[in-house]
Amino acid sequence: MTYRNDRFGTTIRFPTDLFDTLLPPANADGQTFLGPDEAELIVYGSRGEDFRQMADQARQQLGDITLDRVTRDWFAISGFDANGNVFYQRTERGAGGVLHTAILRYPPSQKPSIDPQVGRIMRTLAGP
Repeated sequence: MTYRNDRFGTTIRFPTDLFDTLLPPANADGQTFLGPDEAELIVYGSRGEDFRQMADQARQQLGDITLDRVTRDWFAISGFDANGNVFYQRTERGAGGVLHTAILRYPPSQKPSIDPQVGRIMRTLAGP
């Protein structure tokens, strides 16, 4: 499935057998998709946020960081949150100060089915 946010143009592709759609928030910033055992994929666009501060906030959610890569145009941070869930966030700079973000959070029990898909899903995150 390809999800596209009309407000910011944020897009992402993901397998429909992993995540189901929830109703979008009233402000139309993004969408949450739920998977098995409380796994979730959160996708949204935002404007006016500090890129480096967003990376710092992602780090603060993690007790154990396994990936921390920040470039001029994107960052990817992954690890395990305080509840032991796998956490992966990718944020990319877009045009006009828009930031496009995808967050995957899932329990370790879902690692065999979701881990092989993480790279493929996150590489499709895009926006104008």
